[in-house]
Amino acid sequence: MADTKPKESVLGTRGAGPGSTPGGGGLAAPVALPPSVSGAALATTAAATATRAAFAATTWSSGRTVDALWTINENRNAWIGVAGVGWVKLANNSDTAIVALTALGASAKLTQASVSYRQEGDGMIHEMYVF
Repeated sequence: MADTKPKESVLGTRGAGPGSTPGGGGLAAPVALPPSVSGAALATTAAATATRAAFAATTWSSGRTVDALWTINENRNAWIGVAGVGWVKLANNSDTAIVALTALGASAKLTQASVSYRQEGDGMIHEMYVF
């Protein structure tokens, strides 16, 4: 099933177009900003994601908190809102991976626990630890 971009969100709406969400282009992504992220931070996050994809780098982020969750009725399409970073897509390479990462993200949001995650060059979180 091809990813589609949502037109509206319960949290509010914002213009959608290439570069307006992490990953830009044809990915279905949250339209509203996470609670702790401004529009300028989102643009910076989108640029960082594009740069990371160009160099295929793996990065670790530590000491973060999850402040929002987003899913849509599509196979393997879930995102978490990382405080100060913005929306980050969870790895969609298998059903098991996305279910496990979504459960970890939900637990981290509920408990406001510290999160460390590994983000690959594709801009998705492939590994996550919740403390």
